[in-house]
Amino acid sequence: MHPLAESFPSGPTSPIGPAIPQPIVLSFSGSDPSGGAGLEADLKTFQRHGVYGMSVPTLLTVQNSTGVRRVKTLEPDFFEEQVDFLLQDLFPSVIKIGAIGDRRMLQALIRILSQQRMDGVKVVVDTVLSSTSGASLFDMRGLADFIDRLLPRAFIVTPNVMEFDLLTGKPTTEANAAAHLLAFGRDKPYAIFLKGGHFPGDPIDFLYHRRQVRNFSAPRIDTPHTHGTGCTLASAIAANLALGMEVEDAVIRARAYVREAIRTNPGLGSGRGPLNFNATV
Repeated sequence: MHPLAESFPSGPTSPIGPAIPQPIVLSFSGSDPSGGAGLEADLKTFQRHGVYGMSVPTLLTVQNSTGVRRVKTLEPDFFEEQVDFLLQDLFPSVIKIGAIGDRRMLQALIRILSQQRMDGVKVVVDTVLSSTSGASLFDMRGLADFIDRLLPRAFIVTPNVMEFDLLTGKPTTEANAAAHLLAFGRDKPYAIFLKGGHFPGDPIDFLYHRRQVRNFSAPRIDTPHTHGTGCTLASAIAANLALGMEVEDAVIRARAYVREAIRTNPGLGSGRGPLNFNATV
């Protein structure tokens, strides 16, 4: 195991001089006013992992633990201005992308990631195409550009089963998941972490990386409070990559964190409540 995976850092310090600079992770995603998903979950997860988190919102939601009532994509020109000015001063080693909204925002993200200064930045794409409650968080008319122009900029993508079905155009089961990953991933420059929470029974996750597939299984935790698990997992992977971990170690550590965050959830809200972002592994 990578030495940084032994425990979560409490923050970089130096007893004889200035603090060691923290790795920086930047999130592009939607805002969840309940704090359980989206940018709010990303920043909490970054903080827990000891990396410095920044965020630029792509969209706003009317949302609580019972679901999403309304989605408003923000103005892409203003989004790009925010990003450009931010990066003139603070530059990330990892970018995490979550909910995008409409096709104009997708094009803005493609323009940003196509810039030469982004060479070497690792991009984690959480393929958020709809909320758990069914609200649309992506204009599906942009799916082809999402697959052909955005995803090739990624270092790793983290679809759930339903999202992976949209990417591949065919249904995925636990039995054929490895074969589908090998077929879809063989010409792709990025790793794929397929989240198996929607499979029946105990969930099995699959990681496609370097033309190999590894699976991870664990007992299902019996709780309704799983709001923001996808956002949190992708953000934990991003933080671990920023800390210097290799892909497989970053995924293993992120899974352990999210499982403990689910197990120790605070039980808030009358619907699908948030995780415990202070979980310790």
